[in-house]
Amino acid sequence: MAANFIYKPAIRSDNFQDKFMPYLKRWYIFLIALVVSLGIVWLYLDYVTPQYKVSSTLLIPDDKKGDGILKATAFSDLNMFQEPKTVDNEMEILRSRDLIYTALKKLNQQTVYFDESSFKTRELYSDDLPFQVIVNKLKKAAYFKELKLKSLSSDKFILEDGPSSFIYRYGQEVRHNDYVFTVIKGPAFSAESRLIGIQFKDLYKMAASYSASRLKVNPVVKESNTIILSLIDPIPERGVDILTNIIDTYNVENVQKKNKMAVNTILFIDKRLKAMEQDLSSAEGGIEAYKQQTGATDVNAGAQLNLTKSAEYNQLLEASDVQLGIVRSIESYLSNSKNQFSVVPSSMGLKDPVLNNLISRFNDLQLERNRMLQSASLSNPLVQNLSSQIASLRVNIKENLSNIKQGFIIEHNHLKSNSAQYNSRVRSVPTLERGLLQRSREQSVKTTLYQYLLQKREETALSLSATIPTSQLVDKPGFDPNPEYPKQPLLYLCGSIIGLLFPAMFIYVKELLNIKVKDSASLNYIPGVKVLGELSHNEVKSPIVIQKGGNSIISELFRYIRTNLGVLNPDLPNQVMLVTSCMKGEGKTFFSINLGLTLSLLDKKVLIMEFDLRKPDLLQSLGIKQQQGITDYLQGDTDMPYDCIQQYENSDNLFVMGCGPMPHDPAELLMNDRMFKLFDWAKSRYDYLIVDTSPVGSVADAFSLAQFADLSIYLVRYNYTNTQQLDILRDIYDQEKLKNLMVVFNDAKKENRPAYAYGGYGYAAEKSSK
Repeated sequence: MAANFIYKPAIRSDNFQDKFMPYLKRWYIFLIALVVSLGIVWLYLDYVTPQYKVSSTLLIPDDKKGDGILKATAFSDLNMFQEPKTVDNEMEILRSRDLIYTALKKLNQQTVYFDESSFKTRELYSDDLPFQVIVNKLKKAAYFKELKLKSLSSDKFILEDGPSSFIYRYGQEVRHNDYVFTVIKGPAFSAESRLIGIQFKDLYKMAASYSASRLKVNPVVKESNTIILSLIDPIPERGVDILTNIIDTYNVENVQKKNKMAVNTILFIDKRLKAMEQDLSSAEGGIEAYKQQTGATDVNAGAQLNLTKSAEYNQLLEASDVQLGIVRSIESYLSNSKNQFSVVPSSMGLKDPVLNNLISRFNDLQLERNRMLQSASLSNPLVQNLSSQIASLRVNIKENLSNIKQGFIIEHNHLKSNSAQYNSRVRSVPTLERGLLQRSREQSVKTTLYQYLLQKREETALSLSATIPTSQLVDKPGFDPNPEYPKQPLLYLCGSIIGLLFPAMFIYVKELLNIKVKDSASLNYIPGVKVLGELSHNEVKSPIVIQKGGNSIISELFRYIRTNLGVLNPDLPNQVMLVTSCMKGEGKTFFSINLGLTLSLLDKKVLIMEFDLRKPDLLQSLGIKQQQGITDYLQGDTDMPYDCIQQYENSDNLFVMGCGPMPHDPAELLMNDRMFKLFDWAKSRYDYLIVDTSPVGSVADAFSLAQFADLSIYLVRYNYTNTQQLDILRDIYDQEKLKNLMVVFNDAKKENRPAYAYGGYGYAAEKSSK
């Protein structure tokens, strides 16, 4: 484009109603999508096989000390035999492959039956089975075969193995290379023709599948002893049977483990009892021989008697030593010359009466002599007589003490001999006692162990009769009558959401990617621009929509635009009207023709000038043949503008000046000086001039003609004009490149307005600078 373009970002409308209307106008799309989505859900629910959840609750005592399995058996008090039992370990045992395999084998789950007589294949189980297959032998290839059974009569059936068919009797062994089995009549047997398909399943793979994911074993709450076992199965009765057998197998194996341990314990105890009987007999014989050799019938009683006697003799010996010491002390006192005339000390416990009498007389004489010496001298005969008596008594006392002393010595020696004898016996007791204690200890240990083994054997024998499993069934296996999958309410809810979400996303993406002008609010970001009017979609598919006396919607809209030309421009001339747009196809020519016809109905002479010198189509739309035109006048091929004008045959007041031959340099031709003469001439002879120009988004021809126009009409076509091209309109308006610019919206449909009507149009407030 020749003119300078200054880009300014568009500011679109954030009106909630404008954003919501595209969804509301397309309500039928939501309805169709909702019906289709719910219909698909209904078909899916009708086709899919429902899956039911089967669950059971089991209480397992948590024996972290490990004595639970031995609590009612032998050796429960020995830590060396303890086996810790925790809930986590038991959960792993419950989901073990071997346990599940045993349960599946009991239920004969290696054969699956299908009813193929109806449109929808249905799996059969238990009471619904018309046949039952007793498997004798299966090879690997049998798991990939799909066999079919069909009753022929009450005693015969037909077996279909691929293209081959075989007839057998019920109860007859069916023997093939890959399988050997027997077919018997089932609970739902009927002689009527009914096609039943059978498949063989590998129980090891089934057990591995249940162990890995299909069987759920979880605690009710964390650190709880109560666990929930659950599985999903299309046949709830089969799920109940499988879960029941898993629990029963677990309990049976638990009891068998306890009983096996008890039996092995009894065998071990019996073997040990035989050995202990021999050891105990040998220990008792050793004690008997030892007592006979030592004569120690009762070591403890003899030792106590010897201790008592030894204590008594020791006490007597000590008393004898005291008496002997007293005698010696008195002898020493009397032998001392210093104590010749001194009083002899008391006998200090000596019980000899002679000695006590002599000492008493001796002391009396001593006292008498000492009293006399106080008044007489030593030479006094009385004193000497007393001294002589004292000396005589001293000799007698010494002789008596010597006799007493000899008696005490003899007694002391006798007591000492007896005491030594009993002390010797007491000292020999530990040796005897130790020998007897060693033999008694061995006997006691073996006796205690023998009694212990006997007691534990009885306890273990009693435990064999107690076959109650350690686990407790809180809730027996049962199923929820509502399918776990598919969940009908949830699927219908999801179907409803999808049915509403997909159309909404489609409309949102469509609106998001739609860069076309869709409503008049697109001009809100160009403050001040005038909206001249709005034209509805042309249903007639003809470029001529204005007829005298016509009252169609689009004709009324053109009349509304005609009225707005005066209302919006009360103080400005509007004789020359320039009609342009951003791009071709937005309806400039259509608008120019019908605006000219609308103005001509006011008995005004109207001239439409075809200044689209590059792609002219005005005359073709009016059905007028091309003659001389604007280019002929501008190039000087004619000097009479009137020779280039033709009258529209259906209107007395509408005239058309065609383009003429297409020039090689249209832009330069529009800068010709003859342009001023042409417009001066036309304005003097016609009431209105409508200038149909080239799009401004492609060429600058319209800007060259802007100086001759009194007002400019800019066509914007709904769902055709790009919103980015409105930035060109904003630049034109802001830079005032076209005089008195006004906008006309073309090709309006119901979706372009909240409520379509041709009244109530307005225009935005003019800029404050105007």
